[in-house]
Amino acid sequence: MTTAPSRRIFTASALASLSSLALTSCDSTTDPAPSTPSASGAVPSTNAAADGATATVPIPSGEPLPTATTIVTASESSETGSDAPWVETGSAQAAGDAARLLVTGVRTGTHEDYDRIVVDLSGEGTPGWQADWVADAGTQGKGDPIQPSGIYILRVFGTGARMPSTAEEIASAQKTLSADLDLPAIASFHYDPTVEAQYQLVLGTSSQSYRIFALSSPTRLVVDVKHP
Repeated sequence: MTTAPSRRIFTASALASLSSLALTSCDSTTDPAPSTPSASGAVPSTNAAADGATATVPIPSGEPLPTATTIVTASESSETGSDAPWVETGSAQAAGDAARLLVTGVRTGTHEDYDRIVVDLSGEGTPGWQADWVADAGTQGKGDPIQPSGIYILRVFGTGARMPSTAEEIASAQKTLSADLDLPAIASFHYDPTVEAQYQLVLGTSSQSYRIFALSSPTRLVVDVKHP
């Protein structure tokens, strides 16, 4: 059973200022979510989708991937993945040998005992990861400092990824995203787009108990942080 979720939906103008990719919510209900006000006061239209543990926003073949102007909502009500172990140290899992996955979205939400970040992926193979607790973090490539709010910093490299190859993919996937969430366990997060087969998530947290696992149909990488 889940509690009423916290939901974060960002307007197109707010996301544009962050050069973000599409952000949706992976919480436990389909009630309408408040939109974060933008400078212009514009609120994007939404499209709800709920199919339990596999809740996602399907992208029809031949249509462009989500962009900052196509914000949508989604829900994820199942406890799928609850058998994954909770850990407090670093953890890693190799990606499948043939993995070539494109990030298509990042979703956030809260459940009864934990907060969740979901990275939606498309393509072939099984995603992997490498996670550790760090004193500070920087962007891939340039190494610009990332300063998330929160007590601790969890850095997660998602592996088995590929660079975008079309204009639509570049417009939607090859963008950074930073957001304050103010959830019980995850105060903020930063998404750093793919470089050399990996992307980066930097979470500011109030707890050091977490779990990471992959889901399929559709492919997703899930990061849960337990409430303190």
